[in-house]
Amino acid sequence: MKTVLMIAPYFPPRRRVGSLRPFKFAIHLKKYGWQPVILTIGYAHDELTQKEKNLLDGIKIIEVNPPFDKTAGTSGKKDPTTSAGKIGNFIANWIDRNTPVDSWIFLFWMKYLWIMNQVKAIKPDLIWSTGDPWSAHWLADKLAKDLTLPWAADFRDPWTLATVNLRQRSAFSFQKDREAERRVIENADQLIFTSETTEDLYDEYYGTSFKSTTIYNSSDKTLFENEQHYSWNKKPDPSRLHLFFYGSFRRLSPAGPVAEAIKALQRKDPHAANLIRVHSFGTTAEEEKKHLHKMGLTENFVEHKPVLPEFTLSVLNSSDVLLISTHAERKHIIPAKLWDYLAANRPVLSIAPNPEIGFILEKSNAGVQIQPGEHDKIAECLAGFLKRKQEGNSLLPHFEKSNSGRAVFDAENTTSELASIFEELTGHG
Repeated sequence: MKTVLMIAPYFPPRRRVGSLRPFKFAIHLKKYGWQPVILTIGYAHDELTQKEKNLLDGIKIIEVNPPFDKTAGTSGKKDPTTSAGKIGNFIANWIDRNTPVDSWIFLFWMKYLWIMNQVKAIKPDLIWSTGDPWSAHWLADKLAKDLTLPWAADFRDPWTLATVNLRQRSAFSFQKDREAERRVIENADQLIFTSETTEDLYDEYYGTSFKSTTIYNSSDKTLFENEQHYSWNKKPDPSRLHLFFYGSFRRLSPAGPVAEAIKALQRKDPHAANLIRVHSFGTTAEEEKKHLHKMGLTENFVEHKPVLPEFTLSVLNSSDVLLISTHAERKHIIPAKLWDYLAANRPVLSIAPNPEIGFILEKSNAGVQIQPGEHDKIAECLAGFLKRKQEGNSLLPHFEKSNSGRAVFDAENTTSELASIFEELTGHG
């Protein structure tokens, strides 16, 4: 069996969206003749669940432990309302804004000799890296050169070509990022994207089509507990229409589009608008809360604590409709939560600009897509959902709980695509 070093800075138990893609690939690669070894940034703030431990059994994980981790939440940080806290945050933000690639690059640079020794010991046949954080590609590029190994670079989202930046950069930092991205594009043996719109964007700018492909993120029911073993302890009022947004509302995933639609519905039918509840999981960003308060819609939005990944299906199937909401300028993004939604038995309402999402929903008969600015159309859709629920009918006439069109988006299928690329890069394809 061949070995692939998977450089995934974010990996369970770190509960970030970026950890799911490498995790889903890793637990299925053995079926296709590849033994994964994960190189990740250590995370002492949480633990693997028993389900995750079982799925990762036999997979070696190399942890690069940082002296501190500013991505781990507020625990241990200075109070941002104090003078010391404000100064500390100002310094941290200045460093982050002016550091090319991202600040994890310092950790990988300082630990490089140790990392090299760990990698030599496992004797990988190939290196795969995923970003962001984009320092994963910096590390992969260096290791691939020093060890003369083929390298596949996985872009989850656009890097410098993003229409909405994931972090603020200075002009200096952006220029250095652009140079670093070009080196990745030139040096990687294969480029992998998570949407065809992103692949097309990079091909138009860099001319990458000769060595690029798209492998979608995936739906994977093996990650979830059987619903018979776990039932979410919240019981939404059956007289209302409940939309679940499986994440927290923030700048890149705003509450605004659905809030504007509820407001539009309120002008036509106040009673119907009052029966709509939008549930989110995690802490809503302060600017989103202020916006909802200003619109007078605070009562329409319900916030819950995050739920462990294996209990996802029970939670999602407690909803009436599953909601996607992305920033109107994120035209190349397919949100990771879509793939969990495809594993559930509820229709999806996507308020997002990327037409690829609509194609996926149509192919799998799983839902409907409306552009973020079409508030009246979204309001009409919500009113239709509510009316059909009250009548006891299917919320979407064409919705199917299971559909053969979804098989292409299953984790085993996408992992098979990845393994085929590995075989080609190592001369076995």
